[in-house]
Amino acid sequence: MKTPIKQIWPVNIIKRIPPVFWVTLGIVFVFSLINVRFISLHNIINIFQQGAVLLIVASGASLVILSEGLDLSAGSVLTLSGIITVLALGAGVPVPFAILLGIASGIVCGSITGLLVSVWNMPPFIATLGIQGVYFGLALVLTKSVAILTTNKNYIILGAFIGYIPMAAVIGILFFILVCFVFRYTQFGRYVVAIGGNEAGTRLSCVNVVFWKWLVYAVAGGISGFGGVLLTARLEAADPIVGVGWEFDAIVATILGGTSFQQGKGSVAGTAFGVLLIAILRNGLNVIRTPAMLQAALMGTILILAIVIQVGLSTQKGRRRIT
Repeated sequence: MKTPIKQIWPVNIIKRIPPVFWVTLGIVFVFSLINVRFISLHNIINIFQQGAVLLIVASGASLVILSEGLDLSAGSVLTLSGIITVLALGAGVPVPFAILLGIASGIVCGSITGLLVSVWNMPPFIATLGIQGVYFGLALVLTKSVAILTTNKNYIILGAFIGYIPMAAVIGILFFILVCFVFRYTQFGRYVVAIGGNEAGTRLSCVNVVFWKWLVYAVAGGISGFGGVLLTARLEAADPIVGVGWEFDAIVATILGGTSFQQGKGSVAGTAFGVLLIAILRNGLNVIRTPAMLQAALMGTILILAIVIQVGLSTQKGRRRIT
């Protein structure tokens, strides 16, 4: 008796891999043909180091989108948290407490956004877009529109290399695994999916939807805050405009990873594939010496095509399951 193809385990594993993985594989192949340096060990390590902070921020964006929300303030929170951390270090605050202060500032920012969305019922797009301007404005005021350098070795080691080990990449991956664990195995994660899938039904199940929606934004703010702390350590400076556009990269990475804006469909784990694609694109375009004026256009075009492929194949899979 022959085993049906669908039941062969390698086939099942391949089917579970997000389409974005195959797009990424194709792009890696193209970049490698153009410049063999792209697949060197040194450059691969650089890709992981450069994508570490986006991996962290995108994990927070995934939680918000899975709850059927939207957070356009992630980049501004990242910026503000990094600035507060560096200012605290400059004031003589010990490194561990300065880092905690940076993360706490992210939680506060996320909590304010959560209040606007969950308690005052403002549309997430309007609330987070408005609060983004407030946080970026505050960042410019605190820095007087000038980047603040930091030379604290105990702090900048978080974003440096120890031998051949990229610390930012190691920290980013470990943190991402922690977020995935919380999402998969805790009550918080279950309520995120429940609210995103059917908010009205979740409310009828006697779940305090307002509190849990607020908590999602507070947690996402803390995650962006941690990303800001790590990015500032890697750059050795707190720049008031460094976070511009990060929220869009995080959202794109989440969508590429298979998460939908509707009904809490997707997972945090899949976001890693989206982050990898974006990191590879940015790095690869530099390695093959693409003119700066063309990079943004190429990035946008390739990402749109990747999203179209991702959404198209996901829709096709959904139809097959129904039939």
